[in-house]
Amino acid sequence: MSDTILRAIPKVGGLTLHRPHLAHAFTFIAILLVVSLFFVWSRLQVVNLEYNISSLESRVRDLGQETKRLKLEAASLRNPVRIEQAARAELGLRLPTPEQIIIVQ
Repeated sequence: MSDTILRAIPKVGGLTLHRPHLAHAFTFIAILLVVSLFFVWSRLQVVNLEYNISSLESRVRDLGQETKRLKLEAASLRNPVRIEQAARAELGLRLPTPEQIIIVQ
């Protein structure tokens, strides 16, 4: 014979108590854990995306300022007075004499 002693399930107030189903409790805890981990993961993703957006906005702002600077530099380089000064100083060009001018009709 087995040494196991079987006891009757106690009755409280006319209700029979049942042994708890641990599988249900473990399933509930596992689902709760998965949902909690998903929530934490999604919040981490949001924080990372906000950081990326912030750094990209900063880069866009910096590139916008550089674009403005380059447009201003291009405008100053197209200035006819500056071009004439560079032609005279750097290239040694000069205005033509009246003998060098040929009028085509």
